[in-house]
Amino acid sequence: MKFTYPFGWLDELAEVIMNPEKNKALALTPDDLSHIRERLPGEFGNIRETLKNQTFALYSNEKIKVVAGHYDQAIRLLMQQMRINLALYPPEDLLRDTAQLLLDHLNEFSQSMHQRYQSTDGETSLADQPELQPIYKVLCRLSVDQIAIILKAADDIKLVISRSFSQVLKSIVPYLSTQRFENFSWKSARSSTYKMENNDKEAVIGILEALIRKVREYG
Repeated sequence: MKFTYPFGWLDELAEVIMNPEKNKALALTPDDLSHIRERLPGEFGNIRETLKNQTFALYSNEKIKVVAGHYDQAIRLLMQQMRINLALYPPEDLLRDTAQLLLDHLNEFSQSMHQRYQSTDGETSLADQPELQPIYKVLCRLSVDQIAIILKAADDIKLVISRSFSQVLKSIVPYLSTQRFENFSWKSARSSTYKMENNDKEAVIGILEALIRKVREYG
């Protein structure tokens, strides 16, 4: 059974049609945006059907996870691009509403896919598959241990909410790099929280104090 790339139209939508940096997205007419909104439900229905057909043809849970992982990466990259686009749109605009609707569909698809194809493993995610990790990373001028301390504190005070601290790390770590490590695993970050060094804690406190001072400077 042959399959075409299921995200073709959504890619064009996020990367070109609705991308103000590559196209005159702000000039899209109400009719254009209405057509996009009307097409979204059917487009996601087709993607779900394609995923079902692909996974039905497989007899290995590991192969199914790999296929789901590819879909997961595509969804994440689309959401990332649409958030970039959204930041460039004017407020209270039909274009913004259409972009948010697309993000809602992407988020709903991602959640339903994880529940159906990855919930059996519980701790399995894209972060466990290096070949499927996101392309874009942010350089953080902290060590792995210091990053872990901040994320652990954020989880403990419920600044970020997830089903577990491990899931917090899995969701964030793949997008980060440090000055020493371009790639590091969520497991290494988690292990560093078992015994926190005083010098790392002091470094984190210094960074947080600097952030507080900067926030107070904002008018």
